[in-house]
Amino acid sequence: MDKKSVADSIDNGIGQFAAEASIVIDDVTPLFDISAYPEEMHGLVKECNQRIEEANTKYRIARYREDMFAKGLKAGMYFCTFDRDENLTGFEFNDETRQMLGYDGLDDLPNEFDSWVKTLVPEERDAIVKLFWDSVRIHRDLPDITHATYRMQKKDGSIIWVTGAGRFIRRPDDGSLEIYMGCYRDITAQQELEEYLKIIEAIGKVFNFSMFIDVSDMSYRMISTNEYVEMVPKDPDAIKFLKNNVASSVAESFRQGLYEWLDKDKIIAAVNEHATTSMEFYSESAHRWFEGIFMVGDRNEDGSLAHIVYGCQDTTDAKLQSLAQQKKISEFETEIYIDSLSQIRNRKFLDEKLIFEPCKAVVMSDIDRFKEINDTAGHQCGDEVIKNVAQILEQSVRKDDVVIRYGGDEFLMVFFDITKEDLENKLSFLKSQLKKIKIDNFEQISISMSFGGAFGTELVSNMIGTADNALYESKKIRDTYTVIEI
Repeated sequence: MDKKSVADSIDNGIGQFAAEASIVIDDVTPLFDISAYPEEMHGLVKECNQRIEEANTKYRIARYREDMFAKGLKAGMYFCTFDRDENLTGFEFNDETRQMLGYDGLDDLPNEFDSWVKTLVPEERDAIVKLFWDSVRIHRDLPDITHATYRMQKKDGSIIWVTGAGRFIRRPDDGSLEIYMGCYRDITAQQELEEYLKIIEAIGKVFNFSMFIDVSDMSYRMISTNEYVEMVPKDPDAIKFLKNNVASSVAESFRQGLYEWLDKDKIIAAVNEHATTSMEFYSESAHRWFEGIFMVGDRNEDGSLAHIVYGCQDTTDAKLQSLAQQKKISEFETEIYIDSLSQIRNRKFLDEKLIFEPCKAVVMSDIDRFKEINDTAGHQCGDEVIKNVAQILEQSVRKDDVVIRYGGDEFLMVFFDITKEDLENKLSFLKSQLKKIKIDNFEQISISMSFGGAFGTELVSNMIGTADNALYESKKIRDTYTVIEI
């Protein structure tokens, strides 16, 4: 049959037919311009375009379905009827709605209001049901057609996004609500694409170099890049490409650590356990500090990682600010916590920073016959003695241990990890070292100290009294030490 015969058949047939132009869909997501990317990236760009086109196709189909419904054809629909007191008397789904939600027929999803409630995502259910009843209550103040977008839960538990257009049909005599009908369309593909593009855009803004990596084969798509990355030899494997970046631009002292970090199995394990793994390094090319970060991209249905994201973030400004703050803190602590004469920690540091810390040992000590030194050689000599004693004590303890000028010629030492035997050996060694002190112009001055130690595992505050008692015992003899075990 020719085209004219078909047209005549329709015109002369039973029923009324009307033709009109289809809707124009011009709000789909645009594809990437392949020509704007280097040739070696064309394959990746094409793959990305293919995914966008698939999402666009789903979106176009959904729009056409919506348009078909608007013209009176079938779509996912619901149908509510009300009595004159606007009480719900009936609720129906059509078969397309059941199919959209994965249900098989009327027995699987009955025509009941509770069936619709069951299809809502649990954590959003109460709010959406309230919205439904609120709209029924104030329907006279609403336009005939309303729209809503929300999530629904399919029979298999998966979640889809739907947008609904509902229409109020009111009784002509009193304006009461007689029918409330509407349609659904599944916009999951469009919603996921929009969210995905938002994530990609956000990643590109945060990181000056970033990649979206397929865990199965470590292929990747570049999200954002910079001039230094562009100079690096490309490799289809993300890990190899990142190692090329390390070799090309990272300071040599950081390379080995980064090579060890850039291990696929270690990265996957770390991201699975902690959601992220990172490492800081210095770029010789850019003369900047950076932090490389791997994080979750998305997961497969079984929960395994499908994609991971790598981002490289410039941390130079934050690092410089942190260093400046540390310098200020250091200068502040030097000013208030360092004894001006001995140049070691002072009593204020003990009282404000150390007093309630747990430790293994506290040693109290003072210089034997120090008053005689001041009386016979003068206070200038006494100051030199204190400086020399402080220097020997400070140099004889580990970095984590603390030496404090407790007051006058008294000193306190705090040890955080030491055995009793090592403590006694340490005090014996200090006795011998102190005897080597020689003060210029006062060669006749001989230096010795008495030590009292408290050994155990206790707070510093609880050890000082015991150490002081031990020092009292040592002072009876002088030039010795006494250790009391708690």
